[in-house]
Amino acid sequence: MIGKEVCRLQFKKSSLLTKLLILAVAVYALITLVNLQDSISAAKKESNAVAHQLMVKEQEKAQLQQDLEDFGSDKSVKKLARQYLGMVEEGEIRFFDADMK
Repeated sequence: MIGKEVCRLQFKKSSLLTKLLILAVAVYALITLVNLQDSISAAKKESNAVAHQLMVKEQEKAQLQQDLEDFGSDKSVKKLARQYLGMVEEGEIRFFDADMK
Protein backbone atom coordinates (compact mmCIF):
# COMPACT_ATOMS: atom_id res chain seq x y z
CA MET A 1 0.00 0.00 0.00
CA ILE A 2 2.74 2.44 0.90
CA GLY A 3 4.66 1.41 -2.20
CA LYS A 4 1.74 2.38 -4.42
CA GLU A 5 1.44 5.82 -2.80
CA VAL A 6 5.19 6.48 -3.20
CA CYS A 7 4.97 5.44 -6.84
CA ARG A 8 1.92 7.66 -7.34
CA LEU A 9 3.70 10.64 -5.71
CA GLN A 10 6.76 10.13 -7.89
CA PHE A 11 4.53 9.99 -10.95
CA LYS A 12 2.77 13.21 -9.92
CA LYS A 13 6.09 14.92 -9.22
CA SER A 14 7.56 13.85 -12.54
CA SER A 15 4.37 14.83 -14.30
CA LEU A 16 4.48 18.29 -12.69
CA LEU A 17 8.18 18.61 -13.53
CA THR A 18 7.47 17.65 -17.14
CA LYS A 19 4.67 20.21 -17.36
CA LEU A 20 6.91 22.95 -15.97
CA LEU A 21 9.68 22.01 -18.39
CA ILE A 22 7.28 22.11 -21.35
CA LEU A 23 5.94 25.45 -20.15
CA ALA A 24 9.45 26.87 -19.87
CA VAL A 25 10.32 25.68 -23.38
CA ALA A 26 7.09 27.16 -24.74
CA VAL A 27 7.75 30.53 -23.06
CA TYR A 28 11.31 30.55 -24.41
CA ALA A 29 10.05 29.77 -27.91
CA LEU A 30 7.46 32.54 -27.69
CA ILE A 31 10.02 35.11 -26.54
CA THR A 32 12.37 34.04 -29.33
CA LEU A 33 9.61 34.39 -31.94
CA VAL A 34 8.70 37.88 -30.72
CA ASN A 35 12.35 38.96 -30.88
CA LEU A 36 12.69 37.50 -34.38
CA GLN A 37 9.54 39.33 -35.48
CA ASP A 38 11.06 42.62 -34.30
CA SER A 39 14.26 41.86 -36.20
CA ILE A 40 12.32 40.99 -39.35
CA SER A 41 10.29 44.18 -39.07
CA ALA A 42 13.44 46.30 -38.72
CA ALA A 43 15.05 44.54 -41.68
CA LYS A 44 11.96 45.19 -43.84
CA LYS A 45 12.02 48.89 -42.94
CA GLU A 46 15.70 49.10 -43.84
CA SER A 47 15.06 47.24 -47.08
CA ASN A 48 12.27 49.67 -48.02
CA ALA A 49 14.51 52.65 -47.27
CA VAL A 50 17.32 51.24 -49.41
CA ALA A 51 14.86 50.50 -52.24
CA HIS A 52 13.66 54.12 -52.10
CA GLN A 53 17.24 55.41 -52.18
CA LEU A 54 17.95 53.18 -55.16
CA MET A 55 14.91 54.53 -57.02
CA VAL A 56 16.01 58.13 -56.36
CA LYS A 57 19.55 57.39 -57.54
CA GLU A 58 18.25 55.70 -60.70
CA GLN A 59 16.15 58.79 -61.47
CA GLU A 60 19.18 61.02 -60.93
CA LYS A 61 21.23 58.77 -63.20
CA ALA A 62 18.57 58.93 -65.94
CA GLN A 63 18.50 62.74 -65.68
CA LEU A 64 22.30 62.95 -65.86
CA GLN A 65 22.34 60.64 -68.89
CA GLN A 66 19.75 62.84 -70.59
CA ASP A 67 21.78 65.95 -69.77
CA LEU A 68 24.88 64.27 -71.18
CA GLU A 69 23.08 63.35 -74.40
CA ASP A 70 21.74 66.91 -74.74
CA PHE A 71 25.12 68.51 -74.01
CA GLY A 72 26.45 70.37 -77.02
CA SER A 73 23.10 70.75 -78.75
CA ASP A 74 21.86 74.23 -79.60
CA LYS A 75 19.15 73.95 -76.96
CA SER A 76 21.71 73.07 -74.30
CA VAL A 77 24.05 75.88 -75.30
CA LYS A 78 21.22 78.44 -75.18
CA LYS A 79 20.12 77.16 -71.78
CA LEU A 80 23.64 77.44 -70.34
CA ALA A 81 24.12 80.92 -71.86
CA ARG A 82 20.89 82.11 -70.27
CA GLN A 83 21.57 80.48 -66.92
CA TYR A 84 25.24 81.33 -66.37
CA LEU A 85 25.97 84.27 -68.65
CA GLY A 86 22.65 86.09 -68.40
CA MET A 87 22.25 86.25 -72.18
CA VAL A 88 18.91 86.76 -73.90
CA GLU A 89 17.74 86.21 -77.45
CA GLU A 90 17.04 89.05 -79.81
CA GLY A 91 13.72 90.73 -79.03
CA GLU A 92 13.55 89.42 -75.46
CA ILE A 93 13.53 91.70 -72.45
CA ARG A 94 15.33 90.69 -69.29
CA PHE A 95 13.82 91.68 -65.97
CA PHE A 96 15.71 91.89 -62.70
CA ASP A 97 14.12 91.42 -59.31
CA ALA A 98 15.19 94.41 -57.21
CA ASP A 99 14.44 92.55 -53.97
CA MET A 100 16.92 89.76 -54.72
CA LYS A 101 20.37 90.22 -53.26
